[in-house]
Amino acid sequence: MKKTFTILCLLFLTVALRGYSQISTFPYVQTGDIPTGWSVIQSTPLWSLAPAAINPAGVANDAAIVCNFFSYASGPSGLVLSPAFNFTSLTSPVVNFYSAYRSYSTENDSLQFLISTDNGVTFGNVPTAFRRSYNSTPSLATGPSQITAFTPTSVNDWRHETIDLSAYAGLNNIVFAFRGVCDYGNNLWIDNFIVTNKDGYCQTNVSSAGSYSCGDAVVVFNTVGLRPLSKTENQNDNPGGGVLSVTRHDNQAPPSLASPVVQTNLTATNPGNSIITPNVIYQDYWYTVSYTGNDRFGYANYDLKIDVSNFSDISTLYIMKRADMTASWVCQNTTFAGNYLIASGLTTFSDFVIGGDSSSQPLPVELSSFTSALNGRNVTLNWTTASESNNAGFDLERRDANGLTAGDWTKIGNVTGNGTATGANSYSFTDRNIATGKYNYRLKQIDFNGNFEYFSLNNEVVIGTPERFSLSQNYPNPFNPSTNINYDLPFDSKVSIKIFDMSGREVASVVNEFKTAGFYTVNFNASALSSGVYFYIINADNFTATKKMILVK
Repeated sequence: MKKTFTILCLLFLTVALRGYSQISTFPYVQTGDIPTGWSVIQSTPLWSLAPAAINPAGVANDAAIVCNFFSYASGPSGLVLSPAFNFTSLTSPVVNFYSAYRSYSTENDSLQFLISTDNGVTFGNVPTAFRRSYNSTPSLATGPSQITAFTPTSVNDWRHETIDLSAYAGLNNIVFAFRGVCDYGNNLWIDNFIVTNKDGYCQTNVSSAGSYSCGDAVVVFNTVGLRPLSKTENQNDNPGGGVLSVTRHDNQAPPSLASPVVQTNLTATNPGNSIITPNVIYQDYWYTVSYTGNDRFGYANYDLKIDVSNFSDISTLYIMKRADMTASWVCQNTTFAGNYLIASGLTTFSDFVIGGDSSSQPLPVELSSFTSALNGRNVTLNWTTASESNNAGFDLERRDANGLTAGDWTKIGNVTGNGTATGANSYSFTDRNIATGKYNYRLKQIDFNGNFEYFSLNNEVVIGTPERFSLSQNYPNPFNPSTNINYDLPFDSKVSIKIFDMSGREVASVVNEFKTAGFYTVNFNASALSSGVYFYIINADNFTATKKMILVK
């Protein structure tokens, strides 16, 4: 018979009014140590703080949030509520945390992750519902059942979780809730809750061994989840598989709360077969990887491959791994094949980055600022370098960031660099006549050897709606054979733009449809017309305007 067990701890939270100001600084990191602004709603004291024997970063006796399913009969539930968040500065938020759980036998304790957009008044599921239980696939359980009260004693007891919150970008009054429902099983632990913004995200179902790609990173599953093997047991891979999530962060040194940031390396070798401790971390190569299939049926074994084709010298590079921002980076034995750095035989999923020796692989450009300024539908990008080495120049790239219609990166211009310079240099580029919408920008810095790296603009650029109707002069003008026509709509309207020759005969219709409010550009190709003077007329609501264009062949 299971004995009642009480965790010795400080009840960390009480039901509280939401009087705290909203959190708007990111990344946000909350461990189990003094969780300011967090609260609970529960009639049975399920949720509390307690020291885990080993936390996700391998630290002993570190506080974590625990849901004590071990001590209470089936039935009660409780909520842990986060403080309120303001996501107005985030374009693609994401949450990561670690969970660890084992049942007593086969009791079906469960955990839900819920979200509120009205400051905690009501809660609902995130777009991809997060509800885990002992019997779910994947299972809430991260290891086999045990009849003693469960406390994590290894980093392998923890599973890294990822929840995409892109649907809530730009909103405020966001509150999260962990809901535990007791079935008299065993303890559930939560630790290292992190909210940050992401620059890229891939999610894919993993059902068998093989390669799964996400941009520059490839996860090669050798197994998708094997239990520890007994002497008499034949074993197959985890039949349920799981979901692989890869989050990419661009143009920033990975934030760290650890000391040292990089753990002294005494054993791991690099592709040059040497052992060093990296003194530089390369931006644009920070990935957060998680896999839901690490559960009671077993843990995956995998290799991580990262494309480093834009590096000129890979001999001193390492793939480094850490639990998250609370832990030091640890060098992995790193090999190289086919433009990829490779770390092999991994079993836990976490943060990864590329590190190296600055003397053999120097950063060609040190960027000190990168900002944008908006003037109507024109975007001016300004950036300053603190130093440059072998810098040929910068490609300017833009992509549509309008939610589900987000597009690929497109080159929009180039600015010549200053070669090698030790002082500050300032650059500027204006992207003109952009349609209404949301956009991301980045610089592609290229050296004279063809190597390159990216610097992303931290903020999203939003082109709003005009204040009045307008029809602009076409450009170029004169033209051959095509030209662009800009027009502005302050509100939704049926729009017609037609082309007429000198006799008043209609020769083309370039727009004839309903349009929402915004800035627009339409291209007119006159390859079928002869040289001469033409007129174009816009009709939208009660607005009419006429302009003259000249076709010269």
